[in-house]
Amino acid sequence: MCRLHLLGTLTEGGMNLLYRYLARQLTRRTTWRRQPNINDLWHLTKDINILRLNCKNMGYQIARELQPQLLAISYPDEPRKHSVVSKPCTQTDVESTWFAYWCRQLNATPMYHRKLWEYAFLLQVMFDRDLLHSGARGIGFGCGQEPIASYFASKGMKVLVSDLAPDQAAGKGWQETRQHATAKDNAFYADIVDRDSFELNVTHEFIDMNCIPHLEPAYDFCWSICSMEHLGSIERGLAFVEKSLSVLKPGGVAIHTTEFNYLSEDETIDNWSTVLFRRKDILQLAERLARSGHLLVGPEFNTGDRLLDRYIDVPPYAIGEGGLEPEQWGNGNQVAHLKLAVDGFPSTCYGLVIVKGHCGGER
Repeated sequence: MCRLHLLGTLTEGGMNLLYRYLARQLTRRTTWRRQPNINDLWHLTKDINILRLNCKNMGYQIARELQPQLLAISYPDEPRKHSVVSKPCTQTDVESTWFAYWCRQLNATPMYHRKLWEYAFLLQVMFDRDLLHSGARGIGFGCGQEPIASYFASKGMKVLVSDLAPDQAAGKGWQETRQHATAKDNAFYADIVDRDSFELNVTHEFIDMNCIPHLEPAYDFCWSICSMEHLGSIERGLAFVEKSLSVLKPGGVAIHTTEFNYLSEDETIDNWSTVLFRRKDILQLAERLARSGHLLVGPEFNTGDRLLDRYIDVPPYAIGEGGLEPEQWGNGNQVAHLKLAVDGFPSTCYGLVIVKGHCGGER
């Protein structure tokens, strides 16, 4: 009775401290006497971290063993058209000549990493659509510190890079993982473009993707790399894609990549800091775009059937939060990161290709 009475007198804060203390004791590998913890909860969970490491090490070893073959893939001196459509990332893509070509253009070592796939996907779509030429105008959303603007500038293309204002981005983790651009210089890569060309062709603004300001439809293309899933909900992401077309000329092209929950048509993450789009969300987007006279090219949903298509990376990730830092592109730290777990859901990157309709719409 004394113990029950004592528990009854604890404040809410005291109870929380007690619960945390008990949880720590239940999940420790040893007791206070350094003896093995034999409680039922620990018995069920004690090997999870070891299994996670085994899984990651096996996947990374497979990627390392495949790496020589990946580096040996010959690629053309000039890019070639491949008619890439809206689709998910696959191992076959990463082992393609077009992936190898665009990695080399960015001075990046080809590896089995979905971030490189996003860059290569964007550039291949741009080439397929005859947009990689001097004078082409584009706007990027949520650009972070990606090298894309520097590459465009090296081709004489005029681009506006944008990101969320620093006060709005604070606390979201993007600045810490190099996924936020606080200044124009964040987009400058000296090994891709010279400073004069960069200054001449690149401008920078702070733009909230949930509230794109009115801009004249003067751009030939727009893009975003894994940003639209961070807008707060699936609906906000879809609305952003529709709104992004407002800055384009008729016939202009929008290329966006995002997180794709490829194993569930029902349960997913929504109304959160990172949401996961499903096949039915993308098909819904296609219908919404079509009603406004626009075209979602494709889409395709085959996530591949190769070995690394079936390997799902789990946290902690080897590089940031799934990002890829420039200094780590060529250091031999090869990873298998085409598919990954996001809050327990298998996910991969999905690339969207949208053509803005002309007066009578485009089909």
